[in-house]
Amino acid sequence: MSKVKKRPSKTAKAAKRILSDSKLLTEKTERELQTGQEFRSSVVSPRTSKAIKPRPDKKRG
Repeated sequence: MSKVKKRPSKTAKAAKRILSDSKLLTEKTERELQTGQEFRSSVVSPRTSKAIKPRPDKKRG
C-alpha cells in the first residue's frame, strides 16, 4: 500500500516560497557578477520615442 501524501500547510508553503525566492536571487546576483562586467558598455545609446521607419511617399495632386 502506498502512503497518502499530506498537503503542505500555509506556513509550509510560505516558507518554501521564501526559500525558493532567496535561491533565485542568489543565483541571479552570481550570474550578473560573473558575466555582466566585461559586456556592459558605459555609454548608453540614445533612445527615440518613436519607431525608426522611413516616411511614406505621399500622393500629391
